[in-house]
Amino acid sequence: MADRGLPALRVEEVARTCRAPEQASMLPRAAYVDERVLQWELDELFLGGWIAAGHVEQVGERGRFLTCEVGGEGILVVGDDAGVPHAFHNTCRHRGARIVDAPEGRVRRLQCPYHAWCYRLDGSLSSAPYTDGLVDFDRASSALHGVRCEVVGGLVLLDASGRAGPAGEHVGDLVAWLQRYGVRDLRRAARRTYQVGANWKVIGENYSECLHCPGVHPELNRLSHFLSGETLEGAGAWCGGSMTLRDGAATMGRENGHGQGRPTLAGLEPSDAAHVLYFLLLPNLLVSLHPDYVMLHTLWPRAVDCTEVVCDWLFEPATMAAPGFDPGDAVDFWDQVNREDWRVCELAQRGMASRAFTPGRYTEQEQDVHAFDVMVARRYLQALGAGAAVPA
Repeated sequence: MADRGLPALRVEEVARTCRAPEQASMLPRAAYVDERVLQWELDELFLGGWIAAGHVEQVGERGRFLTCEVGGEGILVVGDDAGVPHAFHNTCRHRGARIVDAPEGRVRRLQCPYHAWCYRLDGSLSSAPYTDGLVDFDRASSALHGVRCEVVGGLVLLDASGRAGPAGEHVGDLVAWLQRYGVRDLRRAARRTYQVGANWKVIGENYSECLHCPGVHPELNRLSHFLSGETLEGAGAWCGGSMTLRDGAATMGRENGHGQGRPTLAGLEPSDAAHVLYFLLLPNLLVSLHPDYVMLHTLWPRAVDCTEVVCDWLFEPATMAAPGFDPGDAVDFWDQVNREDWRVCELAQRGMASRAFTPGRYTEQEQDVHAFDVMVARRYLQALGAGAAVPA
């Protein structure tokens, strides 16, 4: 049976993950420590389908841009004259130089810093010095190489392969939650970037359970009991669920979660104020929906044991414009929780590197971890030619 780029994985090992949770084992060791597996994931999961690049606010006005780096590919997303985002491979059509080298910002035009070739915000070539006398030089065919880009529920999604199904199907029923919390209309108040010494899937698995919360996050556990809430299901490449805030807590933040008196997000029902929702959208987005703000993490693999994590805190514009607005209670709270998470993720990564490590079993409180691993395992099995043998 052809391995199709996954020689480090065996069908029978991966298939164990796809069993019912009470019978399943976690992904094989090679999924976390083998460079060949990571390369396949970058080619097939990150560059072969939809990934989350960020929030629409970053590219929703003329010239506003963001860049991302994944699997050795640089991608540029920029808002056109109408604020509609377009995405391109971040490489000049002349001699390949990176056109934009900053993570985000605003430009008046896209001009290569090497030889000054210029491109309009829709990617078309507008100026190429000293090319008037060239034979058969076609400006129309010298536009930037495009990358498929769609905005769903306020999320900027990219498909570098051009072969993935509709973005709406990828997000699926998660879009209803994004719309309910008004994610598209929120604005960023803070950002933190972390370098985590762990495989991207270790971070995804950690995010998908709170069994570790009493010992690792005592402050978080004072605001929400680690066994509260429920698992949520629906169509799309996501998993997740809710946690219930304890009496007296208005949100996740310092000062016992009082939230600086911030109002709840418009459109929420009174019952929504008692919960925080956590979703993972395959492969690289973590969405945390709070009563008064939204937090987004994007995961960017840098090595088999290293992931760059970008965390954004989003609030309603009216809340940010109010006198005395200060997001510090939420930012400082989650910065601490993030760092606590990164420490145990790094410990897990170091332990899994041991040749003695074998995949453990899922406990009764790790349903979402299992759901995340199954999404990954099914992709492995399809590549190994055994996808038809996996239960839907």
